[in-house]
Amino acid sequence: MNPDHALFFRYHRLQHCCIPLLSPAAPVETEIFHFFPLLPPEIRLKIWQIVAQEPRVVELSCVFVSSNQQTGGQWFTHSPPPVIFSICCESRAVGLYEYELLKFEEKQIGRDWGTLYVNWENDCIWLCNDLSATWAKDLLTKNEQMKGKLKRLCIGRDLWKSLNPLMGLRQGNMAILRTKPTNVVESLAALESVQFHS
Repeated sequence: MNPDHALFFRYHRLQHCCIPLLSPAAPVETEIFHFFPLLPPEIRLKIWQIVAQEPRVVELSCVFVSSNQQTGGQWFTHSPPPVIFSICCESRAVGLYEYELLKFEEKQIGRDWGTLYVNWENDCIWLCNDLSATWAKDLLTKNEQMKGKLKRLCIGRDLWKSLNPLMGLRQGNMAILRTKPTNVVESLAALESVQFHS
């Protein structure tokens, strides 16, 4: 199997999430470059910037923690934090410049949250299949970061269709027009690509 096309599975609620890896599954053995700290600061910072811009797939889902669907949820991720935050102080400083902490607004449902850093230029947000359409719509239409900065989205085809219903139905040769529904895609100003997962 080609490592660029490798997939890994994570147990998550009642199903397995299948998330594509953007880098090889097994670490490649390399020699240690002992003189890295002796490089000029400008070169070290450039190297850290390249590391910080490595594309990631960031999985998001929400689970119920009470019977009240409008307030009783908790967002979570299985995605590990960016590696740049755990190398050294210098790399962490670059990481804090390149990444942004995902924040949830008061008006959003399921807003209990830990810490998740996203590089909106390079990262792809993966919405899990078991995410309800109500919560997915709430995330994509009420979260200011998602609305203004989300460029890459990976989502189940059925969930995407439920968030973006057709504007009209055809019955025979007649088009049945109905009130234009609110399509989620209209609220995502920066969205460049949508990929579908099963």
